[in-house]
Amino acid sequence: MNERNERLAERRIIHTIGQLERGGAEKQLSLLALALHTRGWDQVVVSFSRSGPWKSVLESGGIPVVEIPPNPIKPYRWWKANQAIRRENPQLLMAWSLYTGAYTRYLIGCGEPARIQGIRGDPTIDSNTGLASRRLRLGRLAVEGADCVISNSWRGIEALRSMIRRIPSPLVIPNIVPALGRAKPAGETDAPRVVAVGTLKRLKGFDVLLRALAPIHSEGHDFELLIAGEGPERANLQRLTTDFGLAKCVRFLGEISDVPSLLSDAHLAVHPSRSEGLSNAVLEAMGEGLPVVATAVGGTPEMIVDGSRGLLVPPDDPPALTNAIRCLLRDPQLRGRLGQEALTWVRRYCSESAVAAAYESAFSRAIIGERRGRK
Repeated sequence: MNERNERLAERRIIHTIGQLERGGAEKQLSLLALALHTRGWDQVVVSFSRSGPWKSVLESGGIPVVEIPPNPIKPYRWWKANQAIRRENPQLLMAWSLYTGAYTRYLIGCGEPARIQGIRGDPTIDSNTGLASRRLRLGRLAVEGADCVISNSWRGIEALRSMIRRIPSPLVIPNIVPALGRAKPAGETDAPRVVAVGTLKRLKGFDVLLRALAPIHSEGHDFELLIAGEGPERANLQRLTTDFGLAKCVRFLGEISDVPSLLSDAHLAVHPSRSEGLSNAVLEAMGEGLPVVATAVGGTPEMIVDGSRGLLVPPDDPPALTNAIRCLLRDPQLRGRLGQEALTWVRRYCSESAVAAAYESAFSRAIIGERRGRK
Protein backbone atom coordinates (compact mmCIF):
# COMPACT_ATOMS: atom_id res chain seq x y z
CA MET A 1 0.00 0.00 0.00
CA ASN A 2 1.52 3.34 -1.01
CA GLU A 3 1.70 6.38 1.32
CA ARG A 4 -1.35 8.04 -0.26
CA ASN A 5 -3.56 5.01 0.36
CA GLU A 6 -2.13 4.44 3.84
CA ARG A 7 -3.15 7.95 4.90
CA LEU A 8 -6.68 7.40 3.60
CA ALA A 9 -6.98 3.95 5.19
CA GLU A 10 -6.78 5.30 8.77
CA ARG A 11 -9.37 8.07 8.23
CA ARG A 12 -9.26 9.51 11.76
CA ILE A 13 -10.91 12.88 12.39
CA ILE A 14 -11.20 15.20 15.36
CA HIS A 15 -14.09 17.67 15.27
CA THR A 16 -13.69 20.72 17.53
CA ILE A 17 -16.61 22.89 18.61
CA GLY A 18 -17.33 25.42 21.33
CA GLN A 19 -20.26 23.53 22.88
CA LEU A 20 -22.85 20.82 22.28
CA GLU A 21 -25.97 22.73 23.30
CA ARG A 22 -28.97 23.14 20.98
CA GLY A 23 -27.84 25.07 17.91
CA GLY A 24 -27.39 24.83 14.17
CA ALA A 25 -23.66 24.05 14.07
CA GLU A 26 -23.96 21.54 16.92
CA LYS A 27 -26.80 19.73 15.19
CA GLN A 28 -25.01 19.61 11.84
CA LEU A 29 -21.77 18.35 13.40
CA SER A 30 -23.72 15.56 15.10
CA LEU A 31 -25.69 14.55 12.00
CA LEU A 32 -22.55 14.54 9.85
CA ALA A 33 -20.46 12.63 12.39
CA LEU A 34 -23.12 9.94 12.73
CA ALA A 35 -23.38 9.65 8.94
CA LEU A 36 -19.60 9.38 8.54
CA HIS A 37 -19.45 6.80 11.34
CA THR A 38 -21.55 4.45 9.23
CA ARG A 39 -19.11 5.04 6.37
CA GLY A 40 -16.14 3.87 8.43
CA TRP A 41 -14.60 7.13 9.63
CA ASP A 42 -12.99 7.05 13.08
CA GLN A 43 -14.03 10.26 14.86
CA VAL A 44 -13.72 12.07 18.18
CA VAL A 45 -15.51 15.31 19.10
CA VAL A 46 -13.64 17.81 21.29
CA SER A 47 -16.07 20.24 22.95
CA PHE A 48 -14.80 23.41 24.67
CA SER A 49 -17.61 23.19 27.21
CA ARG A 50 -19.38 20.68 29.43
CA SER A 51 -22.28 18.41 28.48
CA GLY A 52 -25.13 19.56 26.18
CA PRO A 53 -27.91 17.47 24.58
CA TRP A 54 -25.87 16.52 21.52
CA LYS A 55 -23.20 14.86 23.68
CA SER A 56 -25.47 11.92 24.50
CA VAL A 57 -26.59 11.65 20.88
CA LEU A 58 -23.00 11.37 19.70
CA GLU A 59 -21.91 8.95 22.40
CA SER A 60 -24.92 6.69 21.87
CA GLY A 61 -23.96 6.59 18.20
CA GLY A 62 -20.45 5.37 19.03
CA ILE A 63 -18.61 8.69 18.77
CA PRO A 64 -16.51 9.66 21.83
CA VAL A 65 -16.75 13.21 23.20
CA VAL A 66 -13.84 14.86 25.00
CA GLU A 67 -14.71 17.94 27.06
CA ILE A 68 -12.35 20.86 27.68
CA PRO A 69 -13.81 22.50 30.80
CA PRO A 70 -14.19 26.29 30.86
CA ASN A 71 -11.19 28.04 32.38
CA PRO A 72 -10.21 31.73 32.34
CA ILE A 73 -6.59 30.74 31.80
CA LYS A 74 -6.44 30.39 28.02
CA PRO A 75 -3.03 28.65 27.86
CA TYR A 76 -4.48 25.93 30.11
CA ARG A 77 -7.39 25.34 27.72
CA TRP A 78 -4.97 25.22 24.78
CA TRP A 79 -2.82 22.70 26.68
CA LYS A 80 -5.85 20.49 27.42
CA ALA A 81 -6.94 20.63 23.77
CA ASN A 82 -3.40 19.86 22.62
CA GLN A 83 -3.33 16.83 24.95
CA ALA A 84 -6.61 15.49 23.59
CA ILE A 85 -5.56 15.92 19.96
CA ARG A 86 -2.10 14.47 20.56
CA ARG A 87 -3.61 11.40 22.22
CA GLU A 88 -5.86 10.69 19.20
CA ASN A 89 -3.23 11.43 16.53
CA PRO A 90 -5.80 12.42 13.84
CA GLN A 91 -5.23 12.71 10.12
CA LEU A 92 -7.61 15.68 10.00
CA LEU A 93 -8.92 18.45 12.27
CA MET A 94 -12.34 19.90 11.47
CA ALA A 95 -13.05 23.12 13.39
CA TRP A 96 -16.75 23.99 13.57
CA SER A 97 -16.11 27.49 14.88
CA LEU A 98 -13.50 30.17 14.34
CA TYR A 99 -12.92 30.09 18.09
CA THR A 100 -11.83 26.45 18.18
CA GLY A 101 -9.99 26.82 14.88
CA ALA A 102 -7.85 29.56 16.40
CA TYR A 103 -7.25 27.54 19.59
CA THR A 104 -5.94 24.57 17.61
CA ARG A 105 -3.94 26.55 15.03
CA TYR A 106 -0.64 25.82 16.78
CA LEU A 107 -0.16 22.33 18.21
CA ILE A 108 2.84 20.50 19.67
CA GLY A 109 3.55 16.83 19.16
CA CYS A 110 0.42 16.20 17.09
CA GLY A 111 2.03 15.51 13.75
CA GLU A 112 0.75 17.46 10.76
CA PRO A 113 -2.97 16.80 10.48
CA ALA A 114 -4.84 18.36 7.58
CA ARG A 115 -7.06 21.23 8.72
CA ILE A 116 -10.52 22.22 7.61
CA GLN A 117 -12.19 25.35 8.97
CA GLY A 118 -15.97 25.43 9.06
CA ILE A 119 -17.93 28.66 8.62
CA ARG A 120 -21.54 28.90 9.75
CA GLY A 121 -23.41 32.03 8.73
CA ASP A 122 -21.75 35.44 8.46
CA PRO A 123 -18.48 35.39 10.46
CA THR A 124 -18.28 39.18 10.50
CA ILE A 125 -21.56 39.52 12.46
CA ASP A 126 -22.29 38.57 16.06
CA SER A 127 -25.20 36.13 15.80
CA ASN A 128 -26.71 37.33 19.08
CA THR A 129 -26.62 41.10 18.53
CA GLY A 130 -26.36 41.59 14.78
CA LEU A 131 -23.40 43.90 15.40
CA ALA A 132 -19.86 43.57 14.07
CA SER A 133 -18.13 40.53 15.54
CA ARG A 134 -15.30 41.08 17.99
CA ARG A 135 -13.60 37.88 16.93
CA LEU A 136 -12.26 38.91 13.54
CA ARG A 137 -8.68 38.45 14.71
CA LEU A 138 -9.48 34.90 15.79
CA GLY A 139 -11.10 34.38 12.41
CA ARG A 140 -8.00 35.36 10.52
CA LEU A 141 -5.85 33.13 12.71
CA ALA A 142 -8.14 30.14 12.14
CA VAL A 143 -8.64 30.55 8.41
CA GLU A 144 -5.04 31.32 7.53
CA GLY A 145 -4.00 28.02 9.12
CA ALA A 146 -6.52 25.91 7.21
CA ASP A 147 -6.07 23.76 4.12
CA CYS A 148 -9.72 24.21 3.17
CA VAL A 149 -12.67 26.33 4.29
CA ILE A 150 -16.16 24.84 4.16
CA SER A 151 -19.24 27.02 4.54
CA ASN A 152 -22.89 26.08 4.33
CA SER A 153 -23.57 29.10 2.10
CA TRP A 154 -21.77 31.29 -0.42
CA ARG A 155 -22.85 34.26 1.69
CA GLY A 156 -20.54 32.98 4.44
CA ILE A 157 -17.61 32.78 2.01
CA GLU A 158 -18.30 36.26 0.63
CA ALA A 159 -18.46 37.75 4.12
CA LEU A 160 -15.19 36.06 4.99
CA ARG A 161 -13.51 37.65 1.96
CA SER A 162 -14.19 41.07 3.48
CA MET A 163 -11.88 40.26 6.39
CA ILE A 164 -9.38 37.82 4.86
CA ARG A 165 -7.80 38.39 1.48
CA ARG A 166 -7.01 34.76 0.68
CA ILE A 167 -9.38 31.94 1.61
CA PRO A 168 -7.80 28.50 1.14
CA SER A 169 -9.80 26.23 -1.18
CA PRO A 170 -13.32 27.45 -0.31
CA LEU A 171 -16.19 24.99 -0.62
CA VAL A 172 -19.92 25.26 -0.01
CA ILE A 173 -21.72 22.20 1.35
CA PRO A 174 -25.32 22.63 2.55
CA ASN A 175 -26.79 21.34 5.80
CA ILE A 176 -28.21 17.87 6.27
CA VAL A 177 -32.01 18.13 6.35
CA PRO A 178 -34.52 15.27 6.58
CA ALA A 179 -36.94 15.53 3.64
CA LEU A 180 -40.04 13.94 5.15
CA GLY A 181 -42.59 15.89 3.12
CA ARG A 182 -45.47 15.29 5.53
CA ALA A 183 -47.07 18.74 5.37
CA LYS A 184 -50.18 19.37 3.27
CA PRO A 185 -50.00 23.11 2.65
CA ALA A 186 -52.82 23.06 0.09
CA GLY A 187 -55.20 21.25 2.43
CA GLU A 188 -58.62 22.80 2.93
CA THR A 189 -58.93 24.87 6.10
CA ASP A 190 -60.83 27.90 7.31
CA ALA A 191 -57.82 29.07 9.35
CA PRO A 192 -54.41 28.25 7.84
CA ARG A 193 -51.77 27.42 10.40
CA VAL A 194 -48.65 29.59 10.23
CA VAL A 195 -45.48 28.46 12.02
CA ALA A 196 -42.43 30.52 13.01
CA VAL A 197 -39.44 28.83 14.67
CA GLY A 198 -36.41 30.45 16.27
CA THR A 199 -34.84 32.01 19.33
CA LEU A 200 -36.94 34.88 20.62
CA LYS A 201 -34.39 37.64 20.21
CA ARG A 202 -34.58 40.90 18.28
CA LEU A 203 -32.34 39.63 15.47
CA LYS A 204 -34.98 37.04 14.50
CA GLY A 205 -37.60 39.69 13.71
CA PHE A 206 -40.64 38.19 15.42
CA ASP A 207 -41.80 41.72 16.26
CA VAL A 208 -41.90 42.44 12.52
CA LEU A 209 -44.01 39.32 11.99
CA LEU A 210 -46.57 40.44 14.57
CA ARG A 211 -46.76 43.90 13.00
CA ALA A 212 -47.26 42.28 9.59
CA LEU A 213 -50.09 40.07 10.80
CA ALA A 214 -52.05 42.87 12.51
CA PRO A 215 -53.61 44.29 9.29
CA ILE A 216 -54.38 40.78 8.00
CA HIS A 217 -56.29 40.07 11.19
CA SER A 218 -58.09 43.43 10.94
CA GLU A 219 -59.21 42.51 7.41
CA GLY A 220 -61.01 39.46 8.80
CA HIS A 221 -58.66 36.73 7.56
CA ASP A 222 -58.63 33.77 9.91
CA PHE A 223 -55.30 32.15 10.73
CA GLU A 224 -53.38 30.63 13.61
CA LEU A 225 -49.75 31.58 14.33
CA LEU A 226 -47.63 29.17 16.38
CA ILE A 227 -44.29 30.53 17.57
CA ALA A 228 -41.81 27.88 18.71
CA GLY A 229 -38.77 29.03 20.64
CA GLU A 230 -37.66 30.78 23.78
CA GLY A 231 -35.57 33.85 24.45
CA PRO A 232 -35.19 37.31 25.98
CA GLU A 233 -37.83 38.95 23.76
CA ARG A 234 -40.73 36.73 24.82
CA ALA A 235 -42.34 39.21 27.25
CA ASN A 236 -42.11 42.05 24.72
CA LEU A 237 -43.57 39.87 21.95
CA GLN A 238 -46.46 38.81 24.15
CA ARG A 239 -47.16 42.47 24.91
CA LEU A 240 -47.17 43.29 21.19
CA THR A 241 -49.54 40.38 20.57
CA THR A 242 -52.02 41.92 22.99
CA ASP A 243 -51.49 45.46 21.69
CA PHE A 244 -52.21 44.37 18.11
CA GLY A 245 -55.33 42.40 19.07
CA LEU A 246 -53.75 39.07 18.09
CA ALA A 247 -54.03 37.26 21.43
CA LYS A 248 -56.72 34.84 20.17
CA CYS A 249 -54.79 33.73 17.09
CA VAL A 250 -51.15 33.65 18.33
CA ARG A 251 -49.70 30.99 20.61
CA PHE A 252 -46.23 30.94 22.14
CA LEU A 253 -45.14 27.31 22.48
CA GLY A 254 -41.74 27.85 24.09
CA GLU A 255 -38.89 25.44 23.36
CA ILE A 256 -40.21 22.24 21.83
CA SER A 257 -38.37 19.00 21.12
CA ASP A 258 -40.28 17.86 18.03
CA VAL A 259 -40.18 20.77 15.58
CA PRO A 260 -40.67 18.54 12.48
CA SER A 261 -44.06 17.36 13.77
CA LEU A 262 -45.11 20.95 14.38
CA LEU A 263 -44.12 21.83 10.83
CA SER A 264 -45.90 18.82 9.37
CA ASP A 265 -49.24 20.12 10.68
CA ALA A 266 -48.78 23.64 9.27
CA HIS A 267 -49.79 25.30 6.01
CA LEU A 268 -46.91 27.76 5.71
CA ALA A 269 -43.81 28.90 7.60
CA VAL A 270 -42.51 32.43 8.11
CA HIS A 271 -38.91 33.39 8.89
CA PRO A 272 -38.70 37.18 9.41
CA SER A 273 -35.04 37.38 10.50
CA ARG A 274 -33.07 40.63 10.32
CA SER A 275 -29.81 38.71 9.84
CA GLU A 276 -29.14 35.07 9.06
CA GLY A 277 -26.60 32.49 8.00
CA LEU A 278 -28.12 29.42 6.39
CA SER A 279 -31.21 28.90 8.49
CA ASN A 280 -31.98 25.38 9.71
CA ALA A 281 -35.50 26.58 10.51
CA VAL A 282 -36.08 27.48 6.86
CA LEU A 283 -34.55 24.24 5.59
CA GLU A 284 -36.54 22.07 7.99
CA ALA A 285 -39.78 23.74 6.91
CA MET A 286 -38.86 23.14 3.27
CA GLY A 287 -38.04 19.52 4.10
CA GLU A 288 -41.60 19.03 5.36
CA GLY A 289 -42.93 20.44 2.08
CA LEU A 290 -43.97 23.86 3.41
CA PRO A 291 -43.79 27.11 1.45
CA VAL A 292 -41.70 29.66 3.35
CA VAL A 293 -42.06 33.41 3.51
CA ALA A 294 -38.60 34.67 4.48
CA THR A 295 -36.46 37.77 4.47
CA ALA A 296 -33.79 38.01 1.78
CA VAL A 297 -30.83 37.98 4.19
CA GLY A 298 -27.72 35.85 4.57
CA GLY A 299 -27.87 32.53 2.75
CA THR A 300 -31.67 32.44 2.46
CA PRO A 301 -31.72 33.58 -1.22
CA GLU A 302 -29.55 30.54 -1.98
CA MET A 303 -32.43 28.32 -0.82
CA ILE A 304 -35.44 30.33 -1.96
CA VAL A 305 -35.98 32.31 -5.13
CA ASP A 306 -38.94 34.67 -4.82
CA GLY A 307 -41.86 32.82 -6.36
CA SER A 308 -40.03 29.48 -6.38
CA ARG A 309 -39.93 27.36 -3.21
CA GLY A 310 -41.28 30.36 -1.29
CA LEU A 311 -41.56 34.14 -1.19
CA LEU A 312 -38.81 36.62 -0.26
CA VAL A 313 -39.24 40.06 1.29
CA PRO A 314 -36.81 42.72 2.52
CA PRO A 315 -35.89 42.61 6.22
CA ASP A 316 -37.61 44.99 8.65
CA ASP A 317 -40.43 45.66 6.17
CA PRO A 318 -43.82 44.82 7.78
CA PRO A 319 -45.95 45.90 4.74
CA ALA A 320 -43.97 43.66 2.39
CA LEU A 321 -44.28 40.78 4.83
CA THR A 322 -48.00 41.44 5.15
CA ASN A 323 -48.48 41.21 1.38
CA ALA A 324 -46.50 37.97 1.07
CA ILE A 325 -48.32 36.24 3.94
CA ARG A 326 -51.71 37.46 2.73
CA CYS A 327 -50.95 36.07 -0.72
CA LEU A 328 -50.31 32.57 0.63
CA LEU A 329 -53.21 32.62 3.07
CA ARG A 330 -55.58 33.32 0.19
CA ASP A 331 -54.15 30.84 -2.32
CA PRO A 332 -53.92 27.16 -1.27
CA GLN A 333 -52.84 26.09 -4.75
CA LEU A 334 -49.86 28.45 -4.62
CA ARG A 335 -48.99 27.09 -1.18
CA GLY A 336 -49.07 23.57 -2.60
CA ARG A 337 -46.87 24.39 -5.60
CA LEU A 338 -44.24 26.27 -3.60
CA GLY A 339 -44.20 23.58 -0.92
CA GLN A 340 -43.59 20.82 -3.47
CA GLU A 341 -40.78 22.83 -5.07
CA ALA A 342 -39.20 23.34 -1.64
CA LEU A 343 -39.35 19.63 -0.85
CA THR A 344 -37.82 18.68 -4.21
CA TRP A 345 -34.91 21.09 -3.66
CA VAL A 346 -34.12 19.76 -0.18
CA ARG A 347 -34.24 16.15 -1.38
CA ARG A 348 -31.77 16.96 -4.12
CA TYR A 349 -29.21 19.02 -2.23
CA CYS A 350 -29.60 18.35 1.51
CA SER A 351 -29.98 14.59 1.87
CA GLU A 352 -27.71 12.86 4.37
CA SER A 353 -26.09 10.79 1.62
CA ALA A 354 -25.34 13.81 -0.62
CA VAL A 355 -23.94 15.98 2.17
CA ALA A 356 -21.91 13.18 3.77
CA ALA A 357 -20.42 12.27 0.39
CA ALA A 358 -19.41 15.89 -0.23
CA TYR A 359 -17.67 16.13 3.16
CA GLU A 360 -16.08 12.73 2.68
CA SER A 361 -14.60 13.87 -0.62
CA ALA A 362 -13.28 17.11 0.90
CA PHE A 363 -11.79 15.27 3.89
CA SER A 364 -10.11 12.66 1.68
CA ARG A 365 -8.55 15.31 -0.56
CA ALA A 366 -7.27 17.23 2.45
CA ILE A 367 -5.76 14.11 4.04
CA ILE A 368 -3.83 13.12 0.94
CA GLY A 369 -2.61 16.68 0.49
CA GLU A 370 -4.43 17.91 -2.60
CA ARG A 371 -5.36 21.26 -1.02
CA ARG A 372 -2.21 23.27 -0.36
CA GLY A 373 0.34 20.96 -1.84
CA ARG A 374 0.93 18.82 1.25
CA LYS A 375 3.41 16.05 0.74
